Amino acid sequence: MGSLRRALVVAVAVPALVTGLLAVEAVMARRGPMLEGPPLDLDARVGPPGAALDVVWLGDSTAAGVGASGPSAALPTLVAAGRDGPSQLRVLARSGATVADVLEHQLPALAGTRPDVAFVSVGANDVTHLTSAPDFERGYRRLVAELPGSPRVVLLGVPDMGAIPRLAQPLRALAGLRGRRLDEVVREVAAETGSAYVDIAGETGPVMRSDPRRFFAADRYHPSDAGYREWAAAVLEVVVPAGLPVRHGEVGKMRSTR
Repeated sequence: MGSLRRALVVAVAVPALVTGLLAVEAVMARRGPMLEGPPLDLDARVGPPGAALDVVWLGDSTAAGVGASGPSAALPTLVAAGRDGPSQLRVLARSGATVADVLEHQLPALAGTRPDVAFVSVGANDVTHLTSAPDFERGYRRLVAELPGSPRVVLLGVPDMGAIPRLAQPLRALAGLRGRRLDEVVREVAAETGSAYVDIAGETGPVMRSDPRRFFAADRYHPSDAGYREWAAAVLEVVVPAGLPVRHGEVGKMRSTR
């Protein structure tokens, strides 16, 4: 009985200790260095003269350009500039957004519109806010299903949360595991709906882990200009199946600036 009692005490105490440690690390991460300045205004026409595609971006801080030095270095602008043709950008993404926030605040802004292309980049905050996988899946499926006007859709996977230097261990490792689980949802939805899927974690995670000071911004959480160039190159490599030609040599040019 003594051994059983000790085993029960350990079984109860260890998860409680881990939960407490993760809570402390989460608070420390939130108290880390912050990026200053107003949100970037990314709504603009990008590219040569001519009839422009109506391109909308939904999602979180990565789609809003947090960490970039200016609009020209933000992900939506980089992707638009790499296209073989002009784009009219509408960026509805907001820092801190979860999939539920996109459904509640961003998707309604598209009512009555018919965008040609919709990019979705959301999931990182669902990892850190502990959105359950079933809730994330329900929300993500609804988000894609309710995009208006049957646009060409590009879904960016959840980034490599295990690469973020601002998160201490073991929080970083657990965030990486949760990120991969939610990324599986994005991949599955893309396959089922015929959307283009961008493996952000697989394509950019290794290089961002290799040099965090270069590829992460000063807050050690969001991508830097160099990090966003990596993201943009990964997006441009897969947008051709979505019917969006890329300017010749643009992907190599972005990655040659490492």
